[in-house]
Amino acid sequence: MKVEVRYTINRDGTIEKWYLEAEADGLVYLRKTATPKWNCCMKEFRPEEVYPSYVAAMRASKEAKP
Repeated sequence: MKVEVRYTINRDGTIEKWYLEAEADGLVYLRKTATPKWNCCMKEFRPEEVYPSYVAAMRASKEAKP
């Protein structure tokens, strides 16, 4: 089973790698570990904050800089 990877941009401009858990209710649920564990950090994001690839996240990060 292949786990889908997603990326987000932190407030300081760094790019963070996440693993897709689910997309529901207009939100994207991401977790920090590839395999679910009881203590893995899971977080919800708005779809516009999540990027499908590292390259897409880099482009968005560069466009957001003044």
